[in-house]
Amino acid sequence: MLDNVSLLLQACENLNISYEIFQPAENLIKIKLNNKQHYFCNYSTPLINQAVAKIIKDKEYTYHILKQKVKLPRTVGFLSPFCDIQYKIYLKFPSIQDIVLEIKEKFETPVIVKRNSGSGGHNVFLCQNIDEIETAVKEIFNINNKYDYVAIAQEFIHIKSEYRAVFLNKELVLLYEKDTSNAEFAGNLSPLHWNGAKAKYINEPQILSEIANFAKPVFEELDLDYGGLDIVLDRDNQYWLIEVNSHPNYTIFTRDNGKEPVLKVFEKMLISLASK
Repeated sequence: MLDNVSLLLQACENLNISYEIFQPAENLIKIKLNNKQHYFCNYSTPLINQAVAKIIKDKEYTYHILKQKVKLPRTVGFLSPFCDIQYKIYLKFPSIQDIVLEIKEKFETPVIVKRNSGSGGHNVFLCQNIDEIETAVKEIFNINNKYDYVAIAQEFIHIKSEYRAVFLNKELVLLYEKDTSNAEFAGNLSPLHWNGAKAKYINEPQILSEIANFAKPVFEELDLDYGGLDIVLDRDNQYWLIEVNSHPNYTIFTRDNGKEPVLKVFEKMLISLASK
């Protein structure tokens, strides 16, 4: 059973809500509230509609929808030259070398190159020169290693602090900093994958207010009832939205902060479902 599912079931028990477990791994859960069936599967919840889930999984889609609403790193997507023949009509750059040259022309270095629909920091590259850009693109389009049919190049942001902000019904319900102050880089640019990194629970009113206000335009554009926003503060004290996650994973947070803050999130989620 996944940690998120375990937390959900604990929240059900805290609220005296019955549930049914399906499937041997126990990661498919049915909860009945007001004669409605609600399914939770792995890290997914019943709160997000299919179209919104697709949009926020696709970093290029997210960028084009939200770039006029909040600060996001400039992002350009590149279709794989090895795509199926029916997609060749969308192929602007017919070779990896063409893609590499376009990235070098359109972006200053360092530049971030990563797979469009990835998560967990896999196949995310900080490229300092054209050779590293080429290596990154080849790796993303390698079908034997977390392949994606779209690679994106992204403007590099000089990050001072990085946060995960969890919103439920457009309200900020949990905030933590991805703290690498005493950590060692371990090959994955995602901060919480560094050796010794911590999820630092944030409950300072000023930071909570700043993050909530920064994120408001996201919810004016997207009907997003639940999600984790990766938000960074740059060295000029400007906030940027990096990406949105429709199914936040709380394993590292609970390791460093205990279960109570996340249990409150799941309890609020269940109460919200009960009111619909």
